[in-house]
Formats: sequence, C-alpha cells, structure tokens
Amino acid sequence: MTPRTMVTMTMALLALATPLAAVAQEINLAGLDDERVNRVHLRTGAEDAFVAGLGYARAVRILGRPVLLYGDLTVPWAGLDFSDYRVRAGVLVPIVRAGRWHLAGTFVPTLRGIEEPIGTMTNLGVDFGAVGGFYARRWFVAGELGFDWAITTHITHSDAYRAHGYAAARDGWYAPAGGTFRYGGQAGASFGRFDVVLRAGQPRDLKGKTLAMPLYATLTVDMRW
Repeated sequence: MTPRTMVTMTMALLALATPLAAVAQEINLAGLDDERVNRVHLRTGAEDAFVAGLGYARAVRILGRPVLLYGDLTVPWAGLDFSDYRVRAGVLVPIVRAGRWHLAGTFVPTLRGIEEPIGTMTNLGVDFGAVGGFYARRWFVAGELGFDWAITTHITHSDAYRAHGYAAARDGWYAPAGGTFRYGGQAGASFGRFDVVLRAGQPRDLKGKTLAMPLYATLTVDMRW
C-alpha cells in the first residue's frame, strides 16, 4: 500500500467514524411471542452524531422459535443530509431463556454512505451483538454488547481532491477495515401496543480508546400490530 493510499484510507475511515456506532434492536423480548408480529419504530438520540431512524420488523417462527427480522434507515438530523446514511437489515435470534431472563443475539449486515470533500464513500460492514437481562411483560432492563465492523469502503474521489490532493487517486474498493466496540444498557416500558426504550453506553475503537463523542444515548418508540 502506497503512502498516498494510506492517507486516503485514513481520511475515509475518519469520515465514516460518525456513522460507525450501530445499535442493538430495542424490544421487550418478553413480547416476542406476541400475536402482533409487525413492528415499526422511531429512534432518536446521539451515536457520535445526533441521529434519527425509522425501521420495520416482523416476527417469524423458524424451527419453532420466534425470530425477528428487521431493517432500518438512520440519518443525522442536525443539518439533515441524505448523502450521510446508514441502512441495516438484520436478524435477532433468542439464544436462551430462563423464566424472565432472556439472552438474544443479533447479526446485522450494514451499508453506510457519506459525501465529503475528498469524495463519496460507501462502506459495507456487519454488526454482531448480544442483549440480555430481565424481561417482564410491562418492563425490562438489560445489558448489551456489540461490535460494528466496517469491512470495506468504496471511494469515488472528488475533482477537488484530484486537483489539490492527488491527481492519480484511484477509485475503487479499499480493503482496510475499521470497527467500534460498544457496551451499555437498556431499560424499557411496555403498554398496549407500544414499547418505549432508553439506551445508553460507551463506544470504543479497535484499540480500546473512546471516540470523539464518548457516550451514546437513544430513545426508541416501538409500535406493534
């Protein structure tokens, strides 16, 4: 890898650092067997940026077990810009249950995009997570762990970067990856068809260092039908 390529990749990873923090699916696992199989959620809060998200999920049964399939779109709402986005499509699978204690895992392929002065960047990644705790019908409290892995990034360099940075910059996929670990907690209340969930925690980079925004915190409202 040439020094200029390394500089390009460093700039790309820094530009993508804002949307790197991903989220676990915020639901009351005690209601996963509910006859209402459709869900829609609205989320807002801070995840290295002030973001807003909209998503849909559907509960299905696989081998007799409830599984949640879901997808969502997240964008920053401070200076709304749809060229800066995160699209996810994933699955939540219950792992073990003992009374009101539940543990579930998530696997979420992720597409991110951002437009910066150096060019347009599109990243492919995957998020691995686990959430577990005490889940009653009306409320729950749980912990979460996860790793958001940005596997590869496609860069289309801007004319300005070619003119003032590196004229021979090559567009294409760059393999060096980045990622973010996270740990935190969730607490929620359920009433009727609705869940209201608060999340908070801390993201860290691959070296264990805190990010520019050292904490994340979100509020999610989920409706079932």
